[in-house]
Amino acid sequence: MKTILIDNDLTLVVEDAIPATPADTPQEVLALAVCASPDGSTDAGDLALLHAAKERNVALPYAQQRDSWAAPSRERPYSTVMLKATDREDAAPFMVARGSLRALEKLCEAGHREKENIRKAFEEYSSSGFEPVAIAIHRPGSPWQLLGVVPMHAMRDVRSLAKAKANFRYFHVWDWPLRVLHWTWVFCIIGLASTGICIAEGWFLKMGDLHGAFQFGTLRFVHYALGWTLVVVMMLRFSCFFMASNKYQSFRALFPISRQRWKDLFTTAWDYVCARSALAPRYIGHNPLQQWTYTGVYVLFTTMVVTGLALYALYEPRHWFYHLFMPLNDLIGIPYVRLVHLIGMWCFIIFAMVHVYLSILSGNVDRDGTISSMFSGGRWLRKGVKFRDE
Repeated sequence: MKTILIDNDLTLVVEDAIPATPADTPQEVLALAVCASPDGSTDAGDLALLHAAKERNVALPYAQQRDSWAAPSRERPYSTVMLKATDREDAAPFMVARGSLRALEKLCEAGHREKENIRKAFEEYSSSGFEPVAIAIHRPGSPWQLLGVVPMHAMRDVRSLAKAKANFRYFHVWDWPLRVLHWTWVFCIIGLASTGICIAEGWFLKMGDLHGAFQFGTLRFVHYALGWTLVVVMMLRFSCFFMASNKYQSFRALFPISRQRWKDLFTTAWDYVCARSALAPRYIGHNPLQQWTYTGVYVLFTTMVVTGLALYALYEPRHWFYHLFMPLNDLIGIPYVRLVHLIGMWCFIIFAMVHVYLSILSGNVDRDGTISSMFSGGRWLRKGVKFRDE
């Protein structure tokens, strides 16, 4: 269950607590995390934890001992407080620490297996920028015990980088040849779609005197020239897969090959459907959804080239190259070849609209330089955020 709290320009997200051992429960971990806040606190993080407890109907059966709360410091990155159960009169007070997971692991002298278990359970959240709010308890006569963590993510809505308090890291992602090919491809798609619609709908008939001009021939020539330009662009693009300067542009970036990426594929798709891309798994290059989408685009492009050459072969049936595509017309029929070509064009148009929308959404919501990277080649990303493909 996900809890979201917006406090002015700060958005906080709290996920279900992760207990350190099966003997503990997420409700107990969250209850102690809430009760470890200072009494009457108006801190956004404390309010987010309290809001999460209320949404989950978690009881808070603990009361703070007077003047027992101690704030964290640089030397001790966790707060401490004395709590006492309110449902038992004879209950003994105990101490609770809340703060850095690493510091509390050291305080509790947690074993390697215990550390590994809790870090593995938290791994799916760390890639999305969540931080673990760790909870530890110290009962009389017992050593410190790590109880669990509460995943929490905070994001400030910053209008300019000059006002941003977070530090950023720079990643060079796209080489200049790839960026040039990308924008050339955009130009070709726009031109091919425009001339293709005119050819399919016969709009050239309304362009003036049909006897003194060569409108349809000109349209077909422009369409033909742009088509071959796109073929050359894609051939160069495929060569970039094998001459990439980094892993984000390599051939392997086309396919989600690991189990984690397959899992992220569905998670990312659902987050995009719900317009919450800020919570999706983070990738520096293409995420798994983008990988499969672009792979599908290349397959669609190949289909468009084959059907386009088959249609042009009707005008040059004796040419040895175009003659290779004539069997497609005989196999499924000329009208169906034209229909497949037309459907492919509309698929490209739909893809372009969705692609632009999601790029703008990601660039404005996540503020991770998605759009600007196709101009500059690099992305400025927040420190502390972990990426799957880093």
